[in-house]
Amino acid sequence: MGLRTVHPHGWIELDNEFPKYHAEKAARIEERGDKCVKTAPEALDAAIELLEELTAYLPARYPSLYKRTREGIDNLWSGESFNVVERPLREDPMAICGRLVQDDLAVLLEQPDGQYRLLAGSILLAGFWRLSDKFGMTLSDVHTSGDVPHFREKLETSMNKFFRRMKCDTFHARNNYFFQVDDGLGWSSSMGDEDAQKVARGTAPTEKAIEHHWFRSERQTLRRLPKTRAVAFTIRTYLVPVTEMAKEPYVPGRLASAVRSWDELVSSYKGKEEYAAVLLDFLDEKHKEQVDDGLDLEKEDEVRKYPW
Repeated sequence: MGLRTVHPHGWIELDNEFPKYHAEKAARIEERGDKCVKTAPEALDAAIELLEELTAYLPARYPSLYKRTREGIDNLWSGESFNVVERPLREDPMAICGRLVQDDLAVLLEQPDGQYRLLAGSILLAGFWRLSDKFGMTLSDVHTSGDVPHFREKLETSMNKFFRRMKCDTFHARNNYFFQVDDGLGWSSSMGDEDAQKVARGTAPTEKAIEHHWFRSERQTLRRLPKTRAVAFTIRTYLVPVTEMAKEPYVPGRLASAVRSWDELVSSYKGKEEYAAVLLDFLDEKHKEQVDDGLDLEKEDEVRKYPW
């Protein structure tokens, strides 16, 4: 699963692109409604608990951006005020959660049979999957319906056990990455029409110029909410032009090596045929330039060290 433990202080990440994310989220809430934001009646308490957790966390973690109020929370830079104590709330609690942070958010509840189901979500910037397709599914069905490679044989059993054993005082995180040949944050046009009956990779034109290639990475966190015992799942997306990524030392070579290591299932899942030829030629060229400029390959492991 590639999980690591993170300090609660690092639950939510914000950066200087928050206004862009906020504006796109607001537009998609307005335009798409419950296709992107929805809470099942049985998940309402858990969605409200997640909202309350964010209301407490954000002013403490980012005091220059948020202020705690008697009614809830103020977003100081946007001028928004949210009342989280009134009942009923003015809008779906997951919509309010989505307006507060750059992350997409989902809530999964354990069922009598031990399965976890996706019963609340604010999925506004997913890029290539739709909440309307996954809502109400079990954790396993969410992954198998998306053809996640090797899920049944390598991930399903351990993932289900992990969800059942999660504790409230431990936060977990993982990262993944994809490439896309458009700059769509909310929805990647490479996937075709967002409202098509079925969406799938393979619809994008191949061999687009490298300027159209984007590196998309998700920082996902998992935590159990203390009152309802639901699992809160956050998805923070970072979207960076490949041409910018390739300026970093060692990155072109590492990315090229990673793409070449994908097996057939992973390649299909990540849409490799849409971009591989152009992408790999570019990365190889940039890697060679870095080596010619004196890049010390023997120091790569030292440079690649992460803070976790």
